[in-house]
Amino acid sequence: MTVKIEDIADFIFDYAKKYRSAYAKAKEPPPAGPGYPDLVRSPYLEAAKLTVYVASDGVIISQESEPEHQWFIAGGPAIKVDYEPTRTPTEHTLLLKSQNLFGKNIGIYRVVSKKPLASCVWRGRIQNIVRELIVEDKEVNIQLTLREIDTPFRNLINILTFGALGEILDVHFSDSDADYGKSHLVQNMGFFPADNNNRRFFKYLEIISHSDTAAWDKRLIYLKVQQDLRRDLGAALTASANENLGGLISQGAEPKWLEAYSDRLDALKAAIADLGNALKFHEDEIESVFHEILEKHPLLLDVYGFCESKPELRYPEGYNSPIGKTKLQPDFIIRYPDQSYKLIEIERPSKKVATTQGQPRAEVSQAVFQTAEWKHFFKTHYHLISSRYPGIQSKCKTSVIMSRFTQEHFKNVADAREYMGLMMEQFNIDEFLTFDDLFERALTAYNMLSGLSLQSDLTPNIGVRP
Repeated sequence: MTVKIEDIADFIFDYAKKYRSAYAKAKEPPPAGPGYPDLVRSPYLEAAKLTVYVASDGVIISQESEPEHQWFIAGGPAIKVDYEPTRTPTEHTLLLKSQNLFGKNIGIYRVVSKKPLASCVWRGRIQNIVRELIVEDKEVNIQLTLREIDTPFRNLINILTFGALGEILDVHFSDSDADYGKSHLVQNMGFFPADNNNRRFFKYLEIISHSDTAAWDKRLIYLKVQQDLRRDLGAALTASANENLGGLISQGAEPKWLEAYSDRLDALKAAIADLGNALKFHEDEIESVFHEILEKHPLLLDVYGFCESKPELRYPEGYNSPIGKTKLQPDFIIRYPDQSYKLIEIERPSKKVATTQGQPRAEVSQAVFQTAEWKHFFKTHYHLISSRYPGIQSKCKTSVIMSRFTQEHFKNVADAREYMGLMMEQFNIDEFLTFDDLFERALTAYNMLSGLSLQSDLTPNIGVRP
C-alpha cells in the first residue's frame, strides 16, 4: 500500500525533531555526551524549505539553493548534460577563453548522451503531478512542499537531473526489496543541460526506494536517526580536513567516507605514536624537530580543521610592522568550515614557562607577542588576505604551545593547568598548552572517535616529577 503524502510529512517533521535532539546530545561534552564538534550540515538542522516528491515506488527529498557564483559557467561542482557537437552557448565558451579557463578543470563534469533525450528530460520538466500539498511545522521551522507524482522514482530523478542520473550515468539505485533506512544521497551538486535552458543545484537530495506504508512507519525513526547521524558525523569529520569540499553522489556501495574516516583514525594513531616517542626520547631537541612532527601530523593540532604550516603574511611595499618587520610567519594556521581560524605559535618542549619565583619567563612573553603581531596585521591589512582567509580579522583565536609539565615545579598537573589559565588571562590569549596537553588531547580524540583504547606503551611519561 502506497503511503499518503500527509503521513510522509508527519514522518519528516518527527524525524527532524529526533535528529536535532540526537545531534544536540552528540555535541554535549563528557560525561553527558561524546562531545563531537559542531560540524554537521544537514537540512534537518537548518533548512527552512524542503521539496518532497512522492513517486509510485519511492520518495525523493530535496533542498535546492544556488551558490552565489555562476556555478553553471565555472566553479560548479556540477554535471553538464550535452550532445556531440556541444550545445554550449558560444558566449560561454568565449567567456571561459577570455579568463584563460577554457579546457581547464573548472569544477564542471561534462557527460554526453549518445541518444536524443525526451524534451521533458532535456528541459527538466516534471510531468504527471497528481497532487500538491504545502505544510509547515513551526516547532522545527520547516516547510514541506509535497508532490505526488504518477511515475517511478527512477524516471523522476532522471528528469530532475536532465538525464544525468539515469539515461547517461547508471547510479545503481536500490530496488524496493532494499533494507529500510538506506538511501542514496546527492549533496552540493548542480545539474544543467548544455544550452542552459534550465538548471538545478541540490544542496541535498535524498533518494529512497520505498513508498509503501511500512517504510514510513514512525517506529523506524529512532533507528534511522541513529544510522543517519553516524553517517553524517563520519562524513563531516572526514571532510573537515579537506580545504576544498566538493559535491557528493553516493552510488549505493559502501560509503567512501568510511574508508577515509578509517584512514584518518590510522593517521591519528601514527601521529600519537610519533609525538609520544619524541616526548619520551627527544624532548630536549630544538623547536624545528617538533614543528616537523606537527607539520607531518597536523591531526595533532586539530582533528577537525585544515592546517597550514608557516604561511607568510607580507606587508605591502612601504609598510612595516610596528617593530619594523616586513613579514610575519605564524607556525600554523588552522581554518575551520565556518570560516573561523586558530593561529598557533610553538616553542620547544624543554622551555620553561615560569621562573623560580613563579613569574612568566621572557620566552612566554615573546611567543605571546608574536600572536599579537599577527592579529594586528589582520586588522590593519585585512584587504591583503581577505580572499585567502575570509573573516579571519573577526573570527580568529590564538594559541601557544610550549614546555611540559615535567619542566615546571608544580605540585601536580592540576596546579600546572591553573597556572596556564592565569597566563591566558594575563596575556589575553585564547589557549596556552603544553606538549603534554597536545598529546592527551590527541589521545582523547582517538578514543572518542574510534571507541578503541591505544596500547599503554604509546603513552609517554607525562607525570610531574617529584
